This record gives sequence, structure tokens and C-alpha cells, in this order.
Amino acid sequence: MANFCLKDSDKYYLSLSEQPKRFDADSPVTNVFFDDTNGEVFTVRSGGVTGVTVNGMDETKSTSFRMQDKGPIISIKFSPDHKILAIQRNIEGHNATVEFVNFKDLAPTNVEYYHTCKWKNSKILGFVWPKVNEIAFITDHGVELLQVLPDKKQLKTIKATSFSCAWFSWCSQSNIILLAGNNGALLQPFSLNNSTINKLQKIEMEWSRPIVERDVFILRLCGAAWCALFRHSGGPTEVWLIPISGGGATQHVLKTGLVGRFAVSVIDQLLVIHHQSSQTSQIFDIMDESKTENNTVIHVPVVQGISMKPAVVDDQPCPMYSGNWVVFQPNYIIDARLGCLWRVNLIPSGLAHSVPKDEIPKIVAVLLRRKDGKDTIYMILNQLVTEAGTYLVELTKAFDEINSVYRKWADLEVARNTAGQAGVSRAPAHFPVLVSQADVCARVLQAHADDERLVQVVTAYLASLSRHDMVVQHPVAELCVRTLVTRGAGGRLRSLVRRGCLGDARPLACQLLSLGHIDPAAAQIALDMMWRLKAYGEVVEVLLSWNEPISAVGVAKQTGGIWLNIPPRKLLAAAKHYAEDKNEPTAFMAVYHALVARNERLRGSPHFLKGDQCDVYVEYYKQLTSET
Repeated sequence: MANFCLKDSDKYYLSLSEQPKRFDADSPVTNVFFDDTNGEVFTVRSGGVTGVTVNGMDETKSTSFRMQDKGPIISIKFSPDHKILAIQRNIEGHNATVEFVNFKDLAPTNVEYYHTCKWKNSKILGFVWPKVNEIAFITDHGVELLQVLPDKKQLKTIKATSFSCAWFSWCSQSNIILLAGNNGALLQPFSLNNSTINKLQKIEMEWSRPIVERDVFILRLCGAAWCALFRHSGGPTEVWLIPISGGGATQHVLKTGLVGRFAVSVIDQLLVIHHQSSQTSQIFDIMDESKTENNTVIHVPVVQGISMKPAVVDDQPCPMYSGNWVVFQPNYIIDARLGCLWRVNLIPSGLAHSVPKDEIPKIVAVLLRRKDGKDTIYMILNQLVTEAGTYLVELTKAFDEINSVYRKWADLEVARNTAGQAGVSRAPAHFPVLVSQADVCARVLQAHADDERLVQVVTAYLASLSRHDMVVQHPVAELCVRTLVTRGAGGRLRSLVRRGCLGDARPLACQLLSLGHIDPAAAQIALDMMWRLKAYGEVVEVLLSWNEPISAVGVAKQTGGIWLNIPPRKLLAAAKHYAEDKNEPTAFMAVYHALVARNERLRGSPHFLKGDQCDVYVEYYKQLTSET
């Protein structure tokens, strides 16, 4: 099957941030550390004696300072408010102690203090900051959550949980920590939210070999926390997504089709799997509509895996997928040898650079779930409209994807605003991109007024709106009606109205009337529409303007109120014009008799009132009757 190639799209769908955050490269005298909670790189020169520099994507948090070299540093991290610095050192006999330094305005205050965890003979594997003034020590004996009191230079234990731990993984976006016990055969997550430690459902995988640390990642994806496990079972590697919190009971299995070493990023609710040996990255969207079997959903990459866009550092090509790269959540990459910190970014247009023809609607669906996907959707739609002779089916399905999302959003909005539906707002659905009818009209259809297949395009769009029970808004209806009438597609217009794709509306009826000189059938459609809308006065006026006084009187008499209030002079003038134009005096006489009968019924007299100004028509009637 031929591939669709989006014009002016990027060849790549992933890139490193254009300007990396630079720092002193790793060397014998410089150590580099990364704090994934704050997204900051620490470069420690000569143990801190000649300087510590902190750099992150947020320039306002960058700083530098000096400190004494009290031993090799294992980990160094700021509290979320950057008022406390915690340092873990590799000192014999002090494996359970963490050093603290108070800061003010990103500068040390020279107030230092220490804390040793509660378990004797334990070893601190690491520490994390769940929130301001709260730190958690992860040791081989368990987790200890403490409150830091910087003014008192003290730490106070909030809660502790025992667990025999070999290593751990941390997700700062969810404040969830995963401890590995029994040599990786048991994975136990804990939540460190609300100043407490909550034990969550354990993860036990009946795999042939224990899970190693490099194959486990805790992710925040699609509003839930997940444990991502790389399964190497002799064949191609699979990524298993196990829900930890908020993800329901469904597991997701991602088929990479590759073997080797992998890393994971999360970008705009997409899971990106980086593969070093092939120097490619694959994108998975767990929100796509896939069949669930035994609480498991199988996913394949959204598009074929390709390399990230080549990067440049110091005007030189940067080695991509280097062995020096270290990937951190959610989308950081560090090359300590080059001294570069990047973010991985999505290039939405690259997703449609080269895709099989029948997968275009799927790409549109993926882009609807990406916060920066709207412009690329417009690009795709415009190209599909231009090439509608080839892609009309795919364009129709793309319209269905767009309208399905909009309908779901509209239904939720109605539910939120309906009494008794307050619970809906507590779990808002994720709608990053909404493409309204006004958007399609202004950004797509109006630009193609001269396209050869515009009739088929607007028909497909109206049919899609109808399938999703969406009322066609006036700008769209106006454009579609004008297209169908001026292109000689009156039969299609009548079919759309009959099927309810174009709903009855006064503005639409008026437009159809204005196009009656091009297609008389359009005017008749307008008249029928006005009748259904009970716009009887307008129907009478239209019939009079069409020089059909008999029909106008018939309509007026059926509606009661209009017949009783319509000025007789108006009807008689129209009837006289018709009689003279068509040489049918009986038409005037019929209207005259109907009005006389109305006078008798209303006032008990056949005569017209002086204010009716009908004398000339009475004389005309006498003239006609004298001639017969």
C-alpha cells in the first residue's frame, strides 16, 4: 500500500532540545550528579572545595557555591523549594547518615546538621524529597519518612516501614517509590503522599529470572502511575506496563520487536522506548483503542521506529544514542562526557511524514491526544482535501476521529453542568485538542473553495457530523449549502436535508432562498424548511414574492393568526399583479372573495375599512365582473 507523506513535515518525530543546558563535563576532578525531582545537574569539582554548580532548565534556580570535601559524594539534591541541600557520602562507618545544609536565596547559610536513619547497621541506598521539608531515606531495611526542621537543625521521623530492599526506583511525578526484594522477584510500591507511607499492591511476575534494576522504571502516564518492566524472554523484548495507582486493572504489553538495551521517556502522554544498538526510538500510545484480552492490551509502535533528529553541540554533530547517555524521567537525557542536559521533544508533524494510507486516521487520533497536535491535524486535513480523489475514505475517517472526540467532550460538559452529575468533574477526561466545526470551516474548508472534489468533501463532513449526532452549525451549513448549490449538486443537498444531516434553521433557509436563482429546488427546500419551523409569516411573504398569491392565501388561511392579521391590500396587490401578468382574472377574484368572506366573519360586513386603502382593488373587481 502506498504511503502518505505530509508535505513540509519533519523527517523526524523526536528531537533533543535545541539548546542543551551545558555543565562541566565529567572528569577525574569533576563529578556529575542529576536530581530527577528538580531536573537539575550538580557538578562537584574537587569534592566541592573548588565549587559546586547547579544547572537546570529553569535558569532562576541555577546557582554555584563551595563546600568542604568531607568524603566522596554518592547523591546530592535540593529540597523542592531549594532551601535545604541534602548530601549522601560514601564514608566508612557512616553509610546510614545524610548531611544537610540550609540555604537562603540559593546560597548556603553555613548551617549544617546530620541525621542517621533509625535502623542500626543499615545502609542508605538513596533518598528522595516527596515535598518541601519532607525527606525519605531508602535503606536496605526499609523506608523512613522524616520531617526536616531547618531552623532547629533537626529531623523528626513521621513514619517508617520495614522492607528488605536490594534497590529502588522513584517517580517524582507520582511520589511513588518501588522497592525490590527477594533479588528482584518481588516489587513492592509505596506511596509517599500526604505525609505518610502507604503500601500499595505488590507486583509479582512469574518470569523465569529475577528482574534487574536497569529493566524497571516507574512512570507517570495518562494520569496514572505505572511500573514499566522490560521482559527479555529469548525473543524480542516486550515492555510490560503494570498499573500501580490510578490505572485500573488493565496491563499493557508493548511489542518492540528488538533485543538489547533500552531506555524510557514519557513525552506528552506517549511512551518512548529508546534502543541503543539500532539507534532508534519507538513511540507507543496506550490510549489508542485496542482490544483487551484477560485484562491485557497489546500495543505496537504508533509509527515505525526511527532515530531522533541529529543534534549539534559546539557546531559539531552530536553522537546520537551514545553509550555515555543516561536517561531520566520524564524526558531528560544527560551526556556527562559532553556536559549536556537535554529534554526529548515531540515533533508532531513527523508522525505523518511517511505512514501507510490506511493509518492516516489513526495518526489523526494520536495527534488529537497531544497538546501540540492541532496544527499538524490541520496540515493533514488540508492535504487530504486537496488530494480527495485519492484520500476521500481516509479523510472521512479522519473527520470521524475528530467528531468522536468533540462529541465525548461535549457530552461530558453537559454532564458536568447537569444536576446530580457533580462527580463527573472530579475525574476530568483528557482532551488536549478539540477541533470544532468553526475550526474545520475556517482552517480547512474555506481554503478549498475552488477544489475539484469539494462537493464530496463537504458531504463527507456533514455525514460525519450526522453520525455523531452533532447539530451542524451555521458557518459550516452556509459553506456546504453554497458549495452544493453552486456546484449543481442539488440532489445531494435534498438528500442531506431529508436525512437530517442539515437541520432546519432560519438562517439556512434564508441562504437557500438567496440561492434560488441558481437552483430553484433550493428555494423549495427553503420553503419546506420554513414550514417545518412554523415560520408561516415568512412562507407567505416568500410566496407573494414568487408571484403566487393563491398559494399565499392558502398558507395564511391554514395558520389562522396570520390570515386574520395580514393586510388585505398586500394580498390584493399581489393578486392583481398575478392576474394581469398571467392573464388569469379568476385568481384575483378568488383572493377578493376570500377577503370579503373574512370581513364578514370578523365584522359582519363584506366591505373593506377606509384604512385598508383597498378602493382601487374594489374598482378593479367591479371592472372584472362587468366584463364577464
